Amino acid sequence: MDPFMSQFSSPSIIWVPCLPDYENGKFIPVYNLSNIPSNLTENVPKLPRGGIKSKPWKHSEDCKLKELVLELGIKKWAKIASELNLVFNNSRKGKNCRERWNNHLDPDINKGEWTFDEDLVLLKKNKEIGRKWSVIAKEFKGRTENSVKNRWNTLIKSCKGSMGAGPSEVVAEYLIGHLTEIVRKE
Repeated sequence: MDPFMSQFSSPSIIWVPCLPDYENGKFIPVYNLSNIPSNLTENVPKLPRGGIKSKPWKHSEDCKLKELVLELGIKKWAKIASELNLVFNNSRKGKNCRERWNNHLDPDINKGEWTFDEDLVLLKKNKEIGRKWSVIAKEFKGRTENSVKNRWNTLIKSCKGSMGAGPSEVVAEYLIGHLTEIVRKE
């Protein structure tokens, strides 16, 4: 039990929003017993379990983001976000813009099919250094950290489904052996 809340175990205590009184350093309740609304708990906004989701990106936003990256470079993400927000009247953050660019819009991204060789390198690197996706992604030209991680999960999940359940390490060992044979035959 929360030690702070245990001090107030009385069910008659109702938490209400307060405003600060800066002159005497106290808080003034917005409601008192005479004007407290009966549906106070119904008016409290509920956030979805995953937090507040941003809106999907529109094609026009993507085009403007590409223009801004060409103009300002790939270091000034806060500036890019503020320019984008002025044009489209939304609330994108610099991090949103950076991730959109790095994972989807950068022309250097390789969105093609994964080769057997790439799969083999991915599995061997994962066995060697673990799930350090940013380090592993540097082995692949044009593959993002996100796509490397997704490919790993897809390989393991698809193989687990066909082999039956087992630890990821065992499945990875099987895949390394299987892919090594395929690459040798090519």
